[in-house]
Amino acid sequence: MITIIAFTALLYLLQLMLPSFTQKAGEGITERSNKSVHNLRESLPVFFTLAILSIVLGVDENTNLAMYWLGSRIIFAVLYSTGIGKKPAAEGSSYEPQLIRSLVWMISVGLLITMTINLI
Repeated sequence: MITIIAFTALLYLLQLMLPSFTQKAGEGITERSNKSVHNLRESLPVFFTLAILSIVLGVDENTNLAMYWLGSRIIFAVLYSTGIGKKPAAEGSSYEPQLIRSLVWMISVGLLITMTINLI
């Protein structure tokens, strides 16, 4: 679990730097990269809390779930930053739905919920 926590921290650091690297690629990808890291920032406290509690309480079932969560967050970051599966925004709206990204996000939330249930 400690390795997964370390890789999660590394993912966060990489995502923090990504907008700087994407500035040459265009404003759209830079904006999506910023939104992607903001989204990760919102779920990190929950993940870190669950991961640390899993270590302290010895809930080994959460190790695989944490690994799947990290994988889903990597996929989410790639989908969000690149805009894969993005539909054009409706007139008068800046929202660009990505059904695949939404599905991956729901999976990551489901994994956090399952980790929580395992702790109870």
